[in-house]
Amino acid sequence: MIGKTQSILFVAMVSGVLSLFAGGIAQADQNRAGNPHLVEVFTTSASPITRNAYLSWASSGVIDLHIYELDGIQRIEARLSKGLTADPEQSKRDVLQRFQQMHEEDRARMQLAAMGLAKAMQYGIDRYPAIVFGGEVAIYGVTDIGEALHRYQEWREGRKR
Repeated sequence: MIGKTQSILFVAMVSGVLSLFAGGIAQADQNRAGNPHLVEVFTTSASPITRNAYLSWASSGVIDLHIYELDGIQRIEARLSKGLTADPEQSKRDVLQRFQQMHEEDRARMQLAAMGLAKAMQYGIDRYPAIVFGGEVAIYGVTDIGEALHRYQEWREGRKR
């Protein structure tokens, strides 16, 4: 006879395996439909991204979307250095104080922008906006994620023929 603790552990293990299996099926279905699991957007504040058509596609929860505003660091640096004096020592103290008082949102934006710059270099992205599907295919010059997905799917269908 199995004890209550062993029975609970068994049920938990089976549930975990089934959820992993179901997740794999959902991802396979997503990939069969021509939709990648990972979508990474590389842009700047001057080229805002449109997500309207993308929202219904992403509602499945299987899509992992990352939007990197590559000019995020420069925009925050400009704010930190605004109105500094000509005295280098005073300016250094002022910037340090401003940096220490920065909101967590701004820190997160800077970190995300830095990650985006590193990823763009890793992928060889040489212009923006760029939308990368599955870490493999880049669509340049498009700011609408739904349109980029459509182009990606067309490209993928062309490769299968």
